[in-house]
Order: sequence, then structure tokens, then C-alpha cells
Amino acid sequence: MATLKYFMWGYQPHFRIAAKVAADGLFNLLDRKLNPNVFLVGVLIDDRKDRHPIGLEPEDCGYEVDNFADVLQQAQHFEAIDPLRDIICSHPKVQDSYDRRIEIRALMNALKTTIRLQDESKGVISFCSMPVSVEGYRVSVVLQLSRAQYESYYALNRNQVDQVSVHTSLLNATINEFLDLCAEALSKPSPGEGFHDFPEDKSEIIRKAGRNLMYTPANAGGELEGLHGLFDVCNTISSLKYEGAEGTGRMLIARRDHPNIEITLSLLKPIRITNFTAVRKLLEISSNENGLLSDSGYIYALGKQVDIYDHSKEDLFTIEFTKHYHWHLFHAEHELMQVSYGQPMLPQMKLDKEKFRCDLPRIFRDIKEKNIEKLWKLVLAASTQKHGTMLVISSQAEAEAERLQNQSTRIEPIQLEPENVRSLTAIDGALLLKPDGTCYAIGVILDGLASRKGNPARGARYNSAIRYIDDKKECLAVIVSEDGSINLLPDLLRSQGI
Repeated sequence: MATLKYFMWGYQPHFRIAAKVAADGLFNLLDRKLNPNVFLVGVLIDDRKDRHPIGLEPEDCGYEVDNFADVLQQAQHFEAIDPLRDIICSHPKVQDSYDRRIEIRALMNALKTTIRLQDESKGVISFCSMPVSVEGYRVSVVLQLSRAQYESYYALNRNQVDQVSVHTSLLNATINEFLDLCAEALSKPSPGEGFHDFPEDKSEIIRKAGRNLMYTPANAGGELEGLHGLFDVCNTISSLKYEGAEGTGRMLIARRDHPNIEITLSLLKPIRITNFTAVRKLLEISSNENGLLSDSGYIYALGKQVDIYDHSKEDLFTIEFTKHYHWHLFHAEHELMQVSYGQPMLPQMKLDKEKFRCDLPRIFRDIKEKNIEKLWKLVLAASTQKHGTMLVISSQAEAEAERLQNQSTRIEPIQLEPENVRSLTAIDGALLLKPDGTCYAIGVILDGLASRKGNPARGARYNSAIRYIDDKKECLAVIVSEDGSINLLPDLLRSQGI
């Protein structure tokens, strides 16, 4: 009786190692805490009695072959519900191509579903490449990232608009690009035999991912002429100076009839967005209040966002040009991507969410989980304030608002939402709120006695927060500095010497 062989092909360990090295180099450029892991899973398609129906590399990848016992049955389910099934082609070769694509995609979804059953317990999130035929197996590369770190980045919810696939974040666009490269490398003869399965320049992969992400706002604009090249357009505009000055300003991308766009100044003749010099000149008259309005193909007016934007539509984006060769992509005040000298980067998380979640219950003993999540979202919204700001969270916020009424602007208590944090922090001073998110005062100038804990190397905002909280119980100050850094005071880990 023949012994079942667990290997899929001779060079599979070499290929897996090459893919792991590529993943480390790529995702460490984005965020070292993503902690990538790579393994291979293959499903036997050919009728081979001497091969095991499931192959794993490495065998100790944390999964058992028995986990995949029903994967072909699951694939049949995904095949039956694939929307491509509704497309009928008269040409046999085209129809065969559709059928094969459906079959492969169904297997990928079945593998991903099976693997993700254990994701939460393992603290990871898993992604699968399209399976590729290798010596009788359909082989998929599985990429796993730290679940907590992956979820700390904002992403859109819709990955398809009008049956057009769009990217939801720079991280997801990079994941897709990496997995496409894996599938391409698997398609080569004897994958893993050589050492050139993956490109050396990992930053180019991220540039391509950033370029792909910009199809999402371009698609929202609805102008076909602007669908391609928006990434490079923004790079060029950010590189230009006007009378020696660096370009700063805003551009709103949406369809021309968007209900949340109000025109304040219309152009008689829209300017093509690739007319870089003209667009750069117009950028001089944009501001935080009024931005250039674009459908991604043309600049047609100056205007602003009005009323309450329905975030679920995901059809209104903002591009902020911050300085020479620097620009940022936003959706609903959430940063999707930073670009510096043409190189995309993930939004820099200036505060660790896990630290925030750990510190709050130590300061506010009775705080509820839903309020921790609410405060986190408020802090993220405050972090987008360019000139810096401060949130003071206190169980005595109402009494403190009354005590500090001569050096603040008291308001009717309101439940803060991320959408109004940025406007309320546009003035100097802190927001004063309770742990449940209720705000009692804005523009608060804090008081307090001089403290030895002060730091002369830090600004006035940081030191005033130290003075204020020094003798306070159940009080936390969140300081957003002009350089974008975020501090929590008291810093519990630092005070404990950790």
C-alpha cells in the first residue's frame, strides 16, 4: 500500500520561507506591530491515491488537516451563490473562463471561512490568496496579521460599489497586492526553486496599493476621466509651489449633485484636475471652511460640507495638502492614508488603543465598556485637530465646569459625537466631559499649582494639564500636540516604571 505524501511539491518550504520574508519586509514598513505570519494550504484536485487530500506547509502551522475536511463542500456552496453565476456568455471560451474564476474564488472563500473560525482565539485575522494549481493541488497562501493591530486602523465598510470592487484602506489594499503577488509567484514553474519570487523593493508594493486605494474616492466622484491617476495627480499638486509658498489646502471629492456639498463659488469653466499649475493656484484660496470641489476629473467650484453626512454611503472624501510633497486622504474625519514624497503610509496611531483601554478602568472604576469605546472614538476625532487640543475627562466635570466658568465657555450638556469634536476643539482650551461622553464646557483654560512633574521641554498645553490633574481624582487629560503626538495624563505605565 502506498504511503500518503503530505507535501504538495518539492520546493514548498522554500516558497513559504520566501513569502514569509517578503511579508515581514512589506508589513514592517507599514507597522511592525502587525506581526505577519504566512503558511500554505493546498487542496488536492487531481485523482492521486498517493497524495493526502490536504497539504499544509509547515505541518505545525497551528491547523490540522482535519479542519479542512469539508472545504470542498463549502466551496460548492460559495460557487452556487457567486453573482457571476448570473452572467451568461454566448462564447464558450469566455463562459469557461467565468466558470473557472467562480470555482477558484469559491475555494478561496471556503478556505478563508475555515481558517477564520480560529482567528479570534489565536488573536489574528487571516487572508487567503487565490488558489493556484501546483502539481495536482490548488494551493493558497495564507497571510495572518495581529487582529488587534489590524482593527486599530480605520477602514471603509463597502468593498464593492455598483458591482465595482474598491479598496477599503491602505492596509487592505496592501494585503490584496501582496496576495496577488503570491498567486503570481505560485504560477511560475517550480515555485520556490529560485530566490526571485517576490520583488526586492517592498515600498513599490505599498505605492501601488496607495495608487489602488485612490480609485475609491475617484469612483465616488463619478467622473470617468478622473478614474485613473488620482494618486499621481495629488503627488504632483503637493510638489508645486505658488510664488515660493508650499501648497496647503483642501479638496473635496464627490459627485457634483452630492446632497452634503454646498457651492460657495462656481467656476464658469471647470479646470481639468491634471492642469496641475491651475489647480495649485486655486488651492491658495481654499481653507478649512471652503475647499476645492472635484468630481475627480475636474475642479468645478469652491464649497463646503453641510448638514449631517451619512457615513455609510462612503461617497464623500477629503484630500488635505499639508505641506510640500505631503497630503492626506480622509473619509468622515477619519484618516485613511498619509503620503509623503509619493510614499503612502498608514495613519500614524499616536496612542495605543490597548493602553487607553487599560488606563481608563484604573482611573474610572465604574466605567462601562461602551463608554470606553465611545471615548476612544472621541479621542481619534480630536487627534485630527491640526493645531492640537485637549480633552479633560472627569467624573466631576459638571462641578468643574461651574468652578471654571470664568475661564471657559459653558454649554448645555450634550453627548459628544466624533462628528462635532473637531469643530468644538477649533478654539483654544480644553473640552470638559464626563466618562460617559457628556460635555459641559469648551475652550476651558485649566488652572492648578506648579508641579515638579512639569517638563520644560514640552509645550504650555502639556504642562497646564500636569498642573490641573496633579491633585485630581478620577480625572484624565488627553493632550493632542501640534506635532500630532498624543499623551495621557496621568501616564499610569510610566508612573509605575513600566
